[in-house]
Amino acid sequence: MLRVLILDDESIVVDTLAACLRLPGLDLTTCMEIEAAEALLRCFRFDVVITDLSVSQLGGLDGMRLVRFVTANFPDTAVYVLSGYVDQAVRDLCSVLGVTAVLEKSEGLSRLRSYLLDRRDAQLVPGAPLEGDGEVQQVELLEDFMAANPIRAVLQPVVKLRDGAPRFEVFGVESLARGPAHSVLGSPAVFLAYAAQKELLFEADMICIRAALAEVIHLGNTVVTFLNVQPRSLTNPEFADKLCTAVRGAGMEEKSIVLELTEQQTIVNPRAFAATLQRLRERGFRIALDDFGEGSSNLNLFQDLHPDFLKISGTFCRGLAHDPFKQIIVQSTAEMAARAGTATVMEAVETAEDAEVLRLLGIDYAQGYFFLKPLPGLELAQLLQADAARQDHSGVLEPLGAVPSSPP
Repeated sequence: MLRVLILDDESIVVDTLAACLRLPGLDLTTCMEIEAAEALLRCFRFDVVITDLSVSQLGGLDGMRLVRFVTANFPDTAVYVLSGYVDQAVRDLCSVLGVTAVLEKSEGLSRLRSYLLDRRDAQLVPGAPLEGDGEVQQVELLEDFMAANPIRAVLQPVVKLRDGAPRFEVFGVESLARGPAHSVLGSPAVFLAYAAQKELLFEADMICIRAALAEVIHLGNTVVTFLNVQPRSLTNPEFADKLCTAVRGAGMEEKSIVLELTEQQTIVNPRAFAATLQRLRERGFRIALDDFGEGSSNLNLFQDLHPDFLKISGTFCRGLAHDPFKQIIVQSTAEMAARAGTATVMEAVETAEDAEVLRLLGIDYAQGYFFLKPLPGLELAQLLQADAARQDHSGVLEPLGAVPSSPP
């Protein structure tokens, strides 16, 4: 399957390209903003990128930005420029940047089709059938997607790893954003990456937060709620007030909210970030550093944030029970966090064996499919209520707010 990304700011051109190139063995993704194209390239790999050079209302050759981004970061990706006007200077610049071919619109469309078919056939295993019927995914404009408010949330329990207890008491829940399955922007990673490119992370985060709070209210009591937030949102001076308003509107208190910070984008205004963080703490919010040990969630951030919770990347839990080296890392992290007064949470726990090893290594809390998959708030509340009513107490989780059972 040849994966192709198409960028053009004219909808009629995008539709024409999609119709012409919709062929078996080609998987097409179309978008109309350079920010969308950059976000998609950060989240997925494409074999081919097709772009116009004038892709904004400002005019000029701003499409060269995308060309440079692709050729610099994905040298194995072929780049085709399809422009309405091409002169020798444009061809020379494209050649320097590593563009595969420069084509003029209309006349160059049939050549582009031939190029793609040749690439598709070249990667086919001899005798293997073509996959797919020529799928086309159209990426909505970000503002239109956000205005439709399609983001919903599911909740996954965070449990206590109690000594000697046969079951696990629910300490809180983490909210996870979910978008419509039919949309490329239904992936939170793509949605937030697009928002970051357009400097709309604050607005995107608030949409996800409101969706989370709408689910948490189904749990019927004040439960500790972990909300994922991009640190760059905290540089917006309105963030603290907007968040407090949303939390109070959901009937919750600030002290029950834990903000999970994962640094995926550079904080361009550290002073504003620090000021907002201080205001949030003064109002009772707690802070968690997410995905510790992965990417940029490292000791520097741990030192700077002094988090209340340290959420350890689930990559350190997979096969933990049979990996002594991982056990050393997890135990050392637990000891470091404990000495700093920070509670630890292990993500992505999938087996009873790993859960027991985590308890022995000193991890305070855990979450993952071993305990429960993420569910809408109402379904989670009903499941926990039904579990609490069982006479044999054979389930995995204690209900929210349950009195811890006495050790045997």
